[in-house]
Amino acid sequence: MLLLIFPLFCFSQIRDSLIIREYSLCNCVENSSEIFSVLYEINNNTCDVFYLWIEKEIHSPELERINDYFKKNKGDASLYQMAMEVNISYECPSLFTTFLKKIKPQETFIIQIISTGIMSECEKKQIYTYLDTHVVIMNENILTKYIEGLSNFNPLLFYKNDFITLPVEMINF
Repeated sequence: MLLLIFPLFCFSQIRDSLIIREYSLCNCVENSSEIFSVLYEINNNTCDVFYLWIEKEIHSPELERINDYFKKNKGDASLYQMAMEVNISYECPSLFTTFLKKIKPQETFIIQIISTGIMSECEKKQIYTYLDTHVVIMNENILTKYIEGLSNFNPLLFYKNDFITLPVEMINF
């Protein structure tokens, strides 16, 4: 049973083409155990569609980011090949290889990082930095320049929920 939830602070707000990224930190107490949570909220306040994925490795040039995530083989096929497949049976995305979220206008997507141990200020800043550098949010207009047939991607490929929770151990900072 959840006994107490309260936001501690809002760390920062970055505006980029009306995409708003906002941090907040929550402390939850459940059965005398504390759970610390960093929320990374992406609000699409534009008329454009954006695609979000999470990179394991940081790539600077836009084209390199796209090619690595969509066109590099991950096992038997690339994400692009999977997305163009009509007879795909897709259950659960792999965070760094096949996770893809489509954020339509006026939609919000939240990434929650949780920890059962107390987070130091240094760890919090490392999480914020990790999210800012590894979460890729790309405008559909830019992506379509490099990905032919983006509008034909199998809808089963896209992450459906507006919220994902990840344990802090999943991210390497």
